[in-house]
Amino acid sequence: MKDSSKLILTDQPESLREQFYSLKQPSDLADLLNVSYSRLVYHIYVVDPNQRYKTFEISKKSGGVRQISTPVTALKIIQRKLNQVLQAVYEIKPSVHGFVKGKNIVTNAQSHAKKRYVFNIDLKDFFPSINFGRVRGMFMTTPYGLHPEVATVLAQICCHNNQLPQGAPTSPIITNMICAKMDSQLQRLAKDCKATYTRYADDITFSTTLPKFPRDLAYIVNDEDREELIVGNTLLNIISDNGFELNEEKVRLQVKGNHQEVTGLTTNIFPNVDRNYVRQVRAMLHAWAKFGLEAAENEYQEKYECQSKFTMKGKTIFKQVLLGKIEFIGMVKGKENVLYKKCIEQYKILSKFSS
Repeated sequence: MKDSSKLILTDQPESLREQFYSLKQPSDLADLLNVSYSRLVYHIYVVDPNQRYKTFEISKKSGGVRQISTPVTALKIIQRKLNQVLQAVYEIKPSVHGFVKGKNIVTNAQSHAKKRYVFNIDLKDFFPSINFGRVRGMFMTTPYGLHPEVATVLAQICCHNNQLPQGAPTSPIITNMICAKMDSQLQRLAKDCKATYTRYADDITFSTTLPKFPRDLAYIVNDEDREELIVGNTLLNIISDNGFELNEEKVRLQVKGNHQEVTGLTTNIFPNVDRNYVRQVRAMLHAWAKFGLEAAENEYQEKYECQSKFTMKGKTIFKQVLLGKIEFIGMVKGKENVLYKKCIEQYKILSKFSS
């Protein structure tokens, strides 16, 4: 009998991959996830859909709100186990830097450093656009080829309200699996255009050192007194053929000599943190040192926390946010960087006297 109390699977990735491709019926999936079939059915079919997830909203940098749906504990455990399996199954594309081990926004930005042109586009409503049918269909077709009943249960575990919930453990890996065909096509397109292609979730970037930017990717037309950037038909067709839509508000062609940015990092010479980000960290440290933790906390909440509909409470949040920002600088610049070392040292001193 399976011990459903275990929170993670102990099998090696090779074994999980082999078991996944051997799935013949839904009960096999329950065995793989180390949960009884009756419990699996209960959590994905019997429990009221509104009781399976907690939903809240957070503000987007670009305006508007993003809906986050996180599964309740029992379903979250099942999804975490399935995520382990899918991580073992998914064959990482070299162009993909989001939600894969050993890669992040820094490795993504590094691919586009010191280029003449950096071209950014964004996929519209990325998670919500991936519905139950797409997830089920993906599991049934190449390279997975699972039985329709197994694919149905897998999609039921992963989806909520007929879409991929942003906040579920399985959603990131599912997006990479769904995008695998598109990634291969865009990689080939980039090669044909003598360009570099990467994707971090819904954030797509092409860059090149060519003297003229490839027309298949994008081109500029002069419309009366202004220039308009047009996305190439070849690129648009690949995106639409794969069931996605371009976010026309987030299309940018950045030329050498001007500020170039990829996934929030400056890439003109090497991946670097935006100067405004560094200024904010320094301002937070300064406010803490000069006015004390409580005053700095209050100022931070007034300036930034009130912008979010999902506000975390408690005086420790300021310290957590600040430490996270400092560690981000360390991740991008390296732990031996002078700025990082100076900030983290100041943070430690302030924490010592505030405890």
